[in-house]
Amino acid sequence: MKPKIICHIMSSVDGRLIDSRWTAPYQAEHGELLKVYSAIGKELDTDAWMFGKNTLRALFPYKFGITGHGISPDTPTLFVGEHRSARLFIACDPEGDLYFTSTTVRGDNILVIVGRNVTEEYLAHLRELRISYVIVSDATRLREGLETVGRAFGIRCISVQGGGILNGALLAERLIDELSLVVYPGIDGLSGVPSIFEYVGGRTEHPAKGQRLQLLSASQREHGVMWMRYKFHKDHRK
Repeated sequence: MKPKIICHIMSSVDGRLIDSRWTAPYQAEHGELLKVYSAIGKELDTDAWMFGKNTLRALFPYKFGITGHGISPDTPTLFVGEHRSARLFIACDPEGDLYFTSTTVRGDNILVIVGRNVTEEYLAHLRELRISYVIVSDATRLREGLETVGRAFGIRCISVQGGGILNGALLAERLIDELSLVVYPGIDGLSGVPSIFEYVGGRTEHPAKGQRLQLLSASQREHGVMWMRYKFHKDHRK
């Protein structure tokens, strides 16, 4: 079974994601509103959370640049490293090139999903840091990776906290069960700025087709922040 996937995201009122571009809030500091978003995320009570790779690059900007050897067919597909935190932070790394300098993200131990294109040297890098990992046939197939970490680590629910490309990929694969949308009372206004869902595809594709949203709740939080929760209902594919 796939873990429940909650897309938990904060955007401006026009759906943009780069918070440094948003207009200033009314009678509050920008950082205070970001703390509201973080507090709401903890209310979701998930077993794990994750960023997209582009977002993760802000924390781990260097690439693992060692040219290595491909893994053998009998390479173990599961390594359990340090797991002291109540939640896990999941990183999906299809290229196998994130250079980690810590075993944690914001205090939560890291779990990496990689594909069979990964090198032995990269796996050794993860083991040296005591970072857990799973190897799947293809890490770009998000369902396979999420189902695998669910089985291997008993993860029931994951909050995905950006960015827009990961959200778009999950949307297109029909993997999102709930949207937790936190709206910041500010505006970006510029065309082309990354938004909540950024599926990378052709103009004739419809990544959200056959998916309907049911409003579960809406509430006003501190400093004019709005929080809305939607359940995804998916039509049967024809």
